[in-house]
Amino acid sequence: PVSGAEVGGNAGGEDGEWLEVDAPDTPGAVLNTGALLARWTNDTWCATAHRVVVPDAEVAAYSRYSIACFMDPDVDAKIKVHPRFVGADGVARYEETTGGEYVLKKLRAAHDGIID
Repeated sequence: PVSGAEVGGNAGGEDGEWLEVDAPDTPGAVLNTGALLARWTNDTWCATAHRVVVPDAEVAAYSRYSIACFMDPDVDAKIKVHPRFVGADGVARYEETTGGEYVLKKLRAAHDGIID
């Protein structure tokens, strides 16, 4: 496991339970996907609720590096479910939008009443 890394919680659909991230001991990376990738893949790849906790003093003594990288599409870019991820029923779970509309919707949801 990646010491201290956990996924799940209420936002992850695990009924509030957090699960240890299981990764090999070899050098590598753990990637968390976000809501936009969930949209593009029709929820095939889900957004990952995640956190890092310090389990004990021994783990706290080691260096740990985290790099956050957030990317959004251009304002006018069309955002829609990729055809590859639409099932035989032809149902896309998300309406088409633009990059700008998507970001504003997320900002409004996070800052209710502040952003018009």
